[in-house]
Amino acid sequence: TILLKHASSCPQSAMAVEQLFRDAGVPPGVYTNLFVRGRDVGKIIDDSRVQGASLTGSERAGVSLGEIAGRNVKKSVLELGGSDPFVVLDGHNLERTVYAAFLGRMGNTGQCCVAAKRFIVLADVHDAFVAGLRDRMSEVRPGDPADPATTLGPLSSEAAAELLMEQVRDAVDKGATVVLGGGRPDLPGAFVEPTLLTDVTPDMRAYREELFGPVATVYRVADEDEAVALANTSPYGLGGAVFAADPERARGVADRLEAGMVWINHPTASRPELPFGGIKRSGYGRELGDVGIVEFANRKLVRSVDADAPIEEVLG
Repeated sequence: TILLKHASSCPQSAMAVEQLFRDAGVPPGVYTNLFVRGRDVGKIIDDSRVQGASLTGSERAGVSLGEIAGRNVKKSVLELGGSDPFVVLDGHNLERTVYAAFLGRMGNTGQCCVAAKRFIVLADVHDAFVAGLRDRMSEVRPGDPADPATTLGPLSSEAAAELLMEQVRDAVDKGATVVLGGGRPDLPGAFVEPTLLTDVTPDMRAYREELFGPVATVYRVADEDEAVALANTSPYGLGGAVFAADPERARGVADRLEAGMVWINHPTASRPELPFGGIKRSGYGRELGDVGIVEFANRKLVRSVDADAPIEEVLG
């Protein structure tokens, strides 16, 4: 049975999900929404009837939940933030690679934990990649989500939009190059322009923080070793992607990335049949797939011995 506290910003979709369970004939109490304040979640986890806790959300929320679950000796799974690297090793079928980068960054207006956020590109294809991604991102049209012509919606809140703009302004003030965007369109709502930054350095917030919205950063590297080193500087370790014509070369780089999931020649994604989760500040444990199914199961051992078997043999 599941007690689910959605983000406070989406009560109507929470009720719609609960109604789907009712419509499917699930008995009452198997799935229940909890419309409670975040600070009250700890009281629920403290309850002896609650056997475990799983959270998808911010690093701060994950730290709090993990602490409470640990204090109660209860299993927890945390799926937190991400700053996924998208490593480009060559120019093979670059148009496809750029399109994959565009989809990986702009899906859900860039508001996805496993969105491609840091594009790490070998020097010989860097400029062509940047130009291609700029052209793709410039075609995006922000507007009313109900308008079929709209291809970029607003962020989840005004606070989210302003946080993203603070990160962009910090990078620009410290010397980052704005290839595209960098501001907010003159529209009602929490919109941020599709933004492409280069020349991002370690002293900038955009280098170490998650950019949760339509902002991409592109880095130029000399070789695979530099690409891997840069990818692994992030405190996060959720997903990643490697693009290359040679699958063995791509697999070698993928094996060296500090991440819970790496996709080759495909932006990081989620599939119901595949385990999903990360390492480092991105959390622990896995959702989905057969691994996710047993995260909260009691994998009990039951061994049967014949009632007339000599005890010394059983113990031996």
